[in-house]
Order: sequence, then C-alpha cells, then structure tokens
Amino acid sequence: MLIHTPRLRLMTMEQEHLAEIVRGPDALGDLLGVSIPQGWPEYPAAYPYALALLEKEPLRSSSGWWLYLFVDPWHKALVGCGGFKDEPDKSGVVEIGYEIAPALQSQGFAEEAMRGLINYACTRPEVCAIDAYSRARHGARSKILQAVGMTRIGEALAPDSSIVWHWRVTSDEFVSARSAGME
Repeated sequence: MLIHTPRLRLMTMEQEHLAEIVRGPDALGDLLGVSIPQGWPEYPAAYPYALALLEKEPLRSSSGWWLYLFVDPWHKALVGCGGFKDEPDKSGVVEIGYEIAPALQSQGFAEEAMRGLINYACTRPEVCAIDAYSRARHGARSKILQAVGMTRIGEALAPDSSIVWHWRVTSDEFVSARSAGME
C-alpha cells in the first residue's frame, strides 16, 4: 500500500524490508534504491520484533494498519518510518507513531507523514479517533502532534515506567480542520 503526501511516499513495510533493516540499514537502501540517512533507525531493537510479528501474521502488512517507510522520491532518500501500532480497537481508536532520521528532522517531514497517516485513518469507517504518545515535556514531538490537530488528553505509563503524554484527534475534528483549510 502507498500513501501519497506532497513530498513523501509512505510505503508499507514488508517482510523483505524488515529483514534488510535487521541485516543493516544500507541493505534496505540497496533494495529500495534510496539513500539511508546517518543515524537511522533510531530504535533498531524494534525491527527484529516487527519482523517476527509479520512472519507470524503475514497479512498484517496488507491490512493498512501496519508500518510504513517514509520515502522522498525526488531525492531518492529514506526520511524515516512510522505507522499504526495495531488495527483500531473496538471503540474505533487507532494509535500512530513515527521516527524521522536525525539529519532530516526540523524539515516538516514528521508533520507531513503524520498528516498522511491520520488522513488515511480518517478514510476508514471503523476509525473514530487517532491517538499518539510523547514524552511528558514540551518539545518537537509535542509541537508536531499539536500541528496535526491533536490535543493532549492525559498521561499514561510507558513500558519503561516513565510518564508519557497521551494525545488524540477525532476523525471528525481532523476532517473538519482539513475542510476549513486549517491543516
């Protein structure tokens, strides 16, 4: 699956992509024909887990509720990745996240990719809200989440026992803001 934004193509991360990332990010670059920025991935330990999950549930990547590689097709470069933690829960909430290569941060790629993911989620009738989490501090991630229309709705405990901020935008809020030209 491919999600188009003005400067990026968000392409579904398949088993072969994950296997190459686990082998070494440059192998992914060779496979895709793109450059891999220095410092990516920031969280390499996550990829063997994602590969194992996809090997166990191969249809996950075709569901739309999976991970995406963020590719700049004009510069033939990987910018980062992100996507959905899982399919929407029974109440219609889906969680998103992302990482942008350190050398490419502060160039609007995170906001653009998040808008692409949220827009995709809002086209699905089973989704009523999109959630994200950030460290409990005012920083770049908080600004990006606010810029895409998310509101901080509380705090949560992360797996490492740290406090994180919980953010949300409903599908109706996002679509209304987009229609009003506020995105």
